[in-house]
Amino acid sequence: MISAILGTLLGSVVQLVLLVLGLLPTVDVSSLPVAVPESVRGVLSALNWFIPFGDLVFILTVWAGAVLAVNVALAVAQVVQMMAR
Repeated sequence: MISAILGTLLGSVVQLVLLVLGLLPTVDVSSLPVAVPESVRGVLSALNWFIPFGDLVFILTVWAGAVLAVNVALAVAQVVQMMAR
């Protein structure tokens, strides 16, 4: 029962985070003041043959979501622990 409640809460939190991320404006990378050096461009293009950039972005998004979920779960656990006292 507890796992079902936690699963529902975690799913809701993930959906909320995805909604907020969807509302944020997209960033044009070419407008950033950071220029990628020519030597790094060659490495990135070679890396793209083995791991496509889209997959890297997906992995980073999942990783960030997991870190956020763990932090939220720890915060909820602390609140529940304080209320139990």
